[in-house]
Amino acid sequence: MAPKSISNPLVAVSLLLSLTSCTALNNPIVRPPAPLLLPATPNLPSPAPESSISVPVYVDLSPFLTAVNDDSVIPRKFDHWASFIKHPKGAEYKYYAERDDFTMAPFGTRQANGTQSDMVLRDWWKGIELSSSHVLVGTTIRYKIGAHSLHCGDGSEWPRRATLHGSIATELTPTYGLSASVASVTVNPTDPCQIRVADLDVTQEVKQRLADIVRGGLSRAVTRINALTVKSHMEAAWNTLRNPIQLEPDAWLQFNIDKVRHSGFSGVGPMVDDTIHVTAKPVIVFGPEPPSGDAALPPLDTPPTSTGFHGAADAQLYGTLPTTLANRLTPTGFHVVTDIPLDYASLSKALANRLSGKRVVKKGYLLLITNAAIFGNGGNQVVVRIDFSGDAIGHVYFVGKPEMNFLTQTVSLGGLRYDLATEKLLQETVVWLDFSTFRDLIASESVIGVTAATDRVRGLLATTLNRALNPSVSMRGTVESVQGIGVFADVNALHIRTMSDGTLGLTVTHKP
Repeated sequence: MAPKSISNPLVAVSLLLSLTSCTALNNPIVRPPAPLLLPATPNLPSPAPESSISVPVYVDLSPFLTAVNDDSVIPRKFDHWASFIKHPKGAEYKYYAERDDFTMAPFGTRQANGTQSDMVLRDWWKGIELSSSHVLVGTTIRYKIGAHSLHCGDGSEWPRRATLHGSIATELTPTYGLSASVASVTVNPTDPCQIRVADLDVTQEVKQRLADIVRGGLSRAVTRINALTVKSHMEAAWNTLRNPIQLEPDAWLQFNIDKVRHSGFSGVGPMVDDTIHVTAKPVIVFGPEPPSGDAALPPLDTPPTSTGFHGAADAQLYGTLPTTLANRLTPTGFHVVTDIPLDYASLSKALANRLSGKRVVKKGYLLLITNAAIFGNGGNQVVVRIDFSGDAIGHVYFVGKPEMNFLTQTVSLGGLRYDLATEKLLQETVVWLDFSTFRDLIASESVIGVTAATDRVRGLLATTLNRALNPSVSMRGTVESVQGIGVFADVNALHIRTMSDGTLGLTVTHKP
């Protein structure tokens, strides 16, 4: 007799419960509670390295050059030919000399109509290494000397030639004014005379007389330099840098300026190009606008003038700087420290894309990962949640501390381990699972690249460092590299600390 179909409701319910019981037995459910939040740990600020913000300044020395060429300050003709000069040693001599206009070193390309005198002077200056604290002025002279029956450069002879060189020591004072004094004056014959009377070198005596006259004139002319100042120029730059620069609605570049250093003049000529360095510790901060700095322009920090150092920086931060005391006193480059927040929602999405579909197989048993998420748990700790199905159903929690790998520029979860409640439940329900294999899989796939953070910083700075800050001050900078230097996790985001390296210079349009 064929069996009857099951129609009794009680029998059907009994069978369903039996099947459900069997499924639960073969597919244990693992649902531990989320780990408890740890006490908040502050993210300590990183000591930002000193940066140098270059501020080119310009000093017009034309008034000084005009005074030097004034015949009433330094004669154009040194005429002592009509009467003899009697030296204390008893010798008598006379001389005549005339000069061309003084010019400043270094010279540019010789013009097509350049005079022979210009060419001689340029040749004389050739090879001279200009000190960063000295301005050179020079001219050519023509002279003749007579001593009784001895003559040099007179009559049918061509006048003898020489170059006259004055060195002016020029520095900036702590109050941003210029201070100048005559360092040396020398006369160098191109085709010298050889006249001696008794034991007196007449040529040397004439050279010294000419040098003394020119020294006196230069000492009067440097008063024009001592009246110059770059203070208003630097106040415009300093007051601008005190204010934070908005990068985004909630992101700000704060310079944290500290002091102002001068490392020596970088060029000479009627218009001197010089560079003053504002020392800063720049950071990018997120949130409301930080307060502006209140400090007024501090005194200029100048290096010692007795070291003989040479040009420390050009006005545009180009080229290789010589290794000098001035350079060692002035920080080089522009460095910005930034803590970039990476939201856990985006990190979770990326982690889920990598892990979903991954399988863990052990002795014929299978776990299939269906989802993944990462979130902060306080105490600089993150939690990774893994959802799975297969021969067990549910989720587990891993905990770990984010660590930066400087070489690979990635963040890994150091010491990743099962949460205590998760481990206890797994040991009771999923005894066949290879715990270490499962954990290693999650650890290897939980590595986070810092490219998103460094790209964001690079983008913020690239546009910000090349813009006008106000009608008279503009910035020009470069971003050479951005790299991760640290990581910290709070309950809201994973913060990647980056260091950006580059250059930054300010241009102030008005000139003092």
